[in-house]
Amino acid sequence: TIGPTWKRGSDGRFLLPEYTLGWHCLAGTATYLQHHVGAPWRYTPEQARLTLWWYALDPATNRFLWRDGV
Repeated sequence: TIGPTWKRGSDGRFLLPEYTLGWHCLAGTATYLQHHVGAPWRYTPEQARLTLWWYALDPATNRFLWRDGV
């Protein structure tokens, strides 16, 4: 596995970035996107964690932690 998406803390819970714009992405898609059958769009837990990490920020520089992905 590459990247921090699957890392867990000592309590067994998945680690999430402290600074991320990902919460805004998740909220926006939940508000404005619909599944083709009309149901609200829902991320899987894995997709949500990936989104949070993809938009993670370095608080010292206010830049994204990740510049590209595989």
